[in-house]
Amino acid sequence: MVLPDRPRRRSRPQQGILLEGYQPDSAGRYRRAVPGRQSRRARSSGRTAVINPERKRVLRMRILPLLTLLSFSALLTAGELKITVLSDIHVSPGNANDKLMPDVVKEVNANDSDLVVVTGDLTNRGADRELEHIHNVLSGIGKELHAIPGNHETNWSESAGQTFVRLWGDEKFAIVRDGVALIGFSTGPYLKMGDGYVRSEDVAFLKESLRKLAGNGEPVIVFCHYPLADELGNGAAIARILRDYNVVGVVSGHTHSQFRRTIYGLDSIVCRPLTGFDGTHGYNLLRFDGKEKLEAFEKRLGGDILPVENREPVAEQPFPAEEPLPENVRVELLHADPASVFTGAAVTKSGIYYGTSDGRFVALTPEGETAWERNFKRPFYSTPAAFEGVIAVGLTGMPGGLAPGGIALLPEPKSGDKRGGLFLPAPAPVIGSGTASDGRLYMGAGAGEFRRIDSGGRYEKNDTVRFGTMQGAPAVKDGVAVFGAWDTNLYALDAETLELRWKWNNGKSQVLFSPGNVRPVIGNGQVVIVAPDRYMTALDLKTGRQLWRANAHKFREALGGSEDGGTAYAKTMDGELVAVETGKPEYTEKWLCDLGFGYDHAPCPVLEADGVVYAGSRNGVIAAVDAATGKLLWRCRGGDSAVNDFTKGPDGSVYATLIEGRIYRISGKMP
Repeated sequence: MVLPDRPRRRSRPQQGILLEGYQPDSAGRYRRAVPGRQSRRARSSGRTAVINPERKRVLRMRILPLLTLLSFSALLTAGELKITVLSDIHVSPGNANDKLMPDVVKEVNANDSDLVVVTGDLTNRGADRELEHIHNVLSGIGKELHAIPGNHETNWSESAGQTFVRLWGDEKFAIVRDGVALIGFSTGPYLKMGDGYVRSEDVAFLKESLRKLAGNGEPVIVFCHYPLADELGNGAAIARILRDYNVVGVVSGHTHSQFRRTIYGLDSIVCRPLTGFDGTHGYNLLRFDGKEKLEAFEKRLGGDILPVENREPVAEQPFPAEEPLPENVRVELLHADPASVFTGAAVTKSGIYYGTSDGRFVALTPEGETAWERNFKRPFYSTPAAFEGVIAVGLTGMPGGLAPGGIALLPEPKSGDKRGGLFLPAPAPVIGSGTASDGRLYMGAGAGEFRRIDSGGRYEKNDTVRFGTMQGAPAVKDGVAVFGAWDTNLYALDAETLELRWKWNNGKSQVLFSPGNVRPVIGNGQVVIVAPDRYMTALDLKTGRQLWRANAHKFREALGGSEDGGTAYAKTMDGELVAVETGKPEYTEKWLCDLGFGYDHAPCPVLEADGVVYAGSRNGVIAAVDAATGKLLWRCRGGDSAVNDFTKGPDGSVYATLIEGRIYRISGKMP
């Protein structure tokens, strides 16, 4: 077998390695010659003929298992490290990819790779049932195997990512094999749509692993799901860390295409999915020569070994220039947390409250100093809500492991006293947010229960939602509580009795189109929602009857309402802000504002406060728009990660949190 562009070595010709028994065809495919069978031309010339696979299909089928076993083995020499990479296999029990996996397992067991790495998107939606199933399937591979999650495991996980950790031991790894450091880590996004982002604690893990395993120039191969460019918010920052070490390759997936290119100065291999857009099936093979050369190949399932396409390099782009703010507007960085933050903030006269990715619940003073924090040792995804002197927040695990999830009711402490609190067990991790109304809190208890809670911890519940996480905060108005779940449905309950009034869905069975992470808008007798099916929908508040559906723009999950309920504001996937009138018999657009975000799928809710509408982007931009006219007032770049949420404080200031841990306060008279 001849490998192109191989550097000259004593035992190898400059053009590559000639593998005994194999010859390349004109397309670059490696074919095994059958001993003893030569054409007349070959016999006369002394050359071995390559059997045409179209001539002898039966013979090809007979030798394919041997080809699969031997072809990758033949690429190898002593001291080399061989890795099989599976990426984007997207297995759900019984689906088409699931039916391919026995052949994948058989081939991987037959080849001569030293270990296997799965670079994310093992499943379709990260459901526990899917994860258990693919774990059992991959257990049939009789080789060392490491797996990291992809966005389909971290985005919609019903266990807040805990099932993946239980099955595979962790979301990251750092090992040394044959003198090569192999480091893998998760890239999110976590429990909501958006760009990938490497959490602060995983950045720390990466730095420490590099220091320990590669501090003396040892070669490093890095594995992650997202490529470093484009859709990984802090990809450039990760590249700057990696460039200080002898990183011979960054191996990823996600794009469902396959190529090799230099990204931010690093040799990057983006691996193919199990099933490609062209209908082919396969995976990838890596070979490191023990010194400096990392080679990558595509392995077609049951077929050929092919080269990987090379593409043009991608350079790091400069951070955008700061845009001037109006003189009477102040956007102040109030606090920078060392951890990542996936929640919004609750704001009271006494402080600002939020949760972190490393399990801390933090209270800041109004000036932005840390007043106190409590470590719950599980990440927070629930935006806290303040009511009746209590801060309520969802937990992804009860203290002491007493339940899979819970809701904490923490009294607003005085003089830094952080003791006390009530902890209400929940049947599942609680990643959703609550809404306070008339001195009570309305909130989904993860999955299975929707609750109305008073400040003393007493609650009523409705168990209509049989499965599917309730994530977006409910809308509570006019005696009705409306919320969505990741089960395709939107629910309306009587706010007093919690009895089901109605439920609605879009008629599609695709769970990923659910209105599970949207805050409905109630106004003028209507409920307005958007959802990942890219529609805006209006329903009759009393009956749930569908009034209209519109896809004039690419709606997704970012929604908010005016303070009087007369307008619904939606951010589109094209980076626009749309104002739509409620109470109308058909879709009625008031205005459209181009926010300048470009493509944007972050679900940050939209907030109107004192005549200004605030929207946040997937890469840290905050935009302010005049609610009356739709005029863009100003934009401010707060970082390189998504804006989580906006909260209006008691003094009229608006607070915003970013995934990278930044807390901003926006104040001043609006222009």
